[in-house]
Amino acid sequence: MKKLFFIPIVLLLCSQFVFGQLPNSDRTLMYTQTGRTVEPGRLFVYNEMNFYTKVADFVGNLKPQDFRAANYWLVAGNTVLTYGVGEHFDASLGIRVYQDTHYSNEFNLPDDLFLTLRAGSFAFGYGHFNAAFLTSFRIPTGEKHNYPFAEYASGAFEYSFMTALSFYLDPYFPDRALSFHYNIGIWNHNEKGRTIYTYERNYVDPQGVLHLKGEELVATRNSVDLRMALAAVFPTDMFDFRVELSGILYLEKPDAFVYSAEEWAFLSPSIRYKPVEWASFDLGADFRLSPSVRQWTNPIIPDLSETLDLPKNYPSWRIHLGANLNLKILKSGVQKAEDLYEREQLKQSRQYFDAVLREKERSQDIQSEIESLKKLRKETEQEIKELKKLLEED
Repeated sequence: MKKLFFIPIVLLLCSQFVFGQLPNSDRTLMYTQTGRTVEPGRLFVYNEMNFYTKVADFVGNLKPQDFRAANYWLVAGNTVLTYGVGEHFDASLGIRVYQDTHYSNEFNLPDDLFLTLRAGSFAFGYGHFNAAFLTSFRIPTGEKHNYPFAEYASGAFEYSFMTALSFYLDPYFPDRALSFHYNIGIWNHNEKGRTIYTYERNYVDPQGVLHLKGEELVATRNSVDLRMALAAVFPTDMFDFRVELSGILYLEKPDAFVYSAEEWAFLSPSIRYKPVEWASFDLGADFRLSPSVRQWTNPIIPDLSETLDLPKNYPSWRIHLGANLNLKILKSGVQKAEDLYEREQLKQSRQYFDAVLREKERSQDIQSEIESLKKLRKETEQEIKELKKLLEED
């Protein structure tokens, strides 16, 4: 068991500089928010990476003589801090520490900041349902934006509004039973008037001298997309088995010179390993369900997939690794005696229910053995009767 505990740690340490798309924190999954907020005074620290790699071969019959195959890495990394501010309120700060851009600087270090505020844990339906309302902001602190093969980054101050709804099969122990989660919201890239893409073109001055001139393409609209996610979680004592379906639809399409501004859908199965109460580790993957086609193009923007064997928009798969720490750093006010009593009673009730379940399973096993013995006894009696009958005939 100790060896199993250290394997995820080694994987994380070996990959701290190759990270990916911003995840959610402990109460949530990779892309899906839940209707429950973090307990007041509790801090979750989540480190995550995802990556995709592709050997880019030349596509076509006329391969240049000086062509060399290139290994494209699409990797990024994030650290997310989530803190329970109050009984129905928490806040998350995401820091993207690495993002491949495939520009001259290769990567952003650091990339953008992400801030999410959530009001939630509004229970109804006898506690089976929890609802939350979220607002998120993307603060453009990175050097480069509008890079290919990753989610659209406009370089503007982006914001979103979202609703999360969760259903828990067991309202008393929600983390120990099957649960389902649904998100829907809008994201405004807020890029109108910003320079999104800069390219160089040749021109000849009046003296007939050839020059390179930088041309800037400015966004003509604020693109808005509808974001949705659906997830299911099946927990066990040591592992959580999870699956998510996420995607976007554009309500207001961006300009044609934007990289990766495509409508997409991903299926994301994952496993969370919980060796101890205060730490957990994630392993997951994304599989693209949407087609690999560019939905709107601009002849000025180079399409690497026309010459190299690369994705036209988003990669067909991604691998995720993550580690989460669950820390209680501040008591939420003065705890009353009745609160401590209720918590102790809840703990005792949980232990009692676990004991009842174990005893029930044991009783079922005993009952099954008794039924087997009864069946064996009937078969034996039947055989004895047949033997007696044969002896009487003789």
